[in-house]
Amino acid sequence: MTLIAAFFRMIRYPNLIYIALTQLLLQFCVVAPVLQKSGLEPSLSWAHFVLLCLSTLMVAAGGYIINDYFDINIDLVNKPEKMVVEKIINRRWAMAWHTMLNMAGVSLGFLVAFKIGQFYLGFIQVICTMLLWFYSTSFKRQVIIGNVVISLLTALSVVVVGFYEKQIYESFEAILSPAGRKLIQIIGIYALFAFLLSMIREIVKDMEDMIGDSKDGCRTLPIVWGVKKTKHFTMGLIVALEVLLLVLMVVTFLREWYAAVAYVGLFVVFPLAWFIQRPLAKAYQPEHYHSISTWIKIVMLTGILSMVFFKIM
Repeated sequence: MTLIAAFFRMIRYPNLIYIALTQLLLQFCVVAPVLQKSGLEPSLSWAHFVLLCLSTLMVAAGGYIINDYFDINIDLVNKPEKMVVEKIINRRWAMAWHTMLNMAGVSLGFLVAFKIGQFYLGFIQVICTMLLWFYSTSFKRQVIIGNVVISLLTALSVVVVGFYEKQIYESFEAILSPAGRKLIQIIGIYALFAFLLSMIREIVKDMEDMIGDSKDGCRTLPIVWGVKKTKHFTMGLIVALEVLLLVLMVVTFLREWYAAVAYVGLFVVFPLAWFIQRPLAKAYQPEHYHSISTWIKIVMLTGILSMVFFKIM
């Protein structure tokens, strides 16, 4: 493997593509159309939005690197064939890249915040870098705390686009306007979807990585609660997500968005129930959980793509 390929594997480039796609679709399929219907324009220009997206991607990439940096002993057991840090890229260079990406990401965040006159918004990226550091060094080894932190950060990658929109940050009057309320509702729903699905995936990954985690002294849910109780808890989260999606389908049906209802039913709810919920009940080997985790990423993608309907309908 070349150094360039190793670097892109280290920063989890497929996950970064997910983040970029989420923010791109949210900005141009949700935020812009909602505002334009009210005779308004988005607060972020195209250039500023690109900078905000790059800022998010850099902070996320730095988080993936520092996670690998502190997970060497775990990865030696769970996935030695996929290791990059120490095996291909030494730890000193990994830490250097982590530092550079974080500094660049935070700087871009403050630059965009300054350009729209809301400098304090730049601290969002500072908080994210701190949470990712403490997740890698401590939180991920504690019961459920690490899962919640990562799920909140996943949801925040959705919400942050709204934070930089004046209909949300400018005043209570702007928030209570039709456009403001609609933006908060839509962004909130997608953030909740991202949070629940990320939470489910993180717990499934914990079940997949039990052997290496236990040897490193981690106290993840399956290690502390046992696999059976952890499965029941995860099933509860899946059911909660399914209920949320079904309620949204009913609301969407009443608005006569029939194509959107069909899409969510076929490409989000069905794979969630058939390829995630059903196999999880029978899973007991790492490869089973890995397959379920892959399907969760697919459902996350199909869920993200549903934003297109706000543009075309």
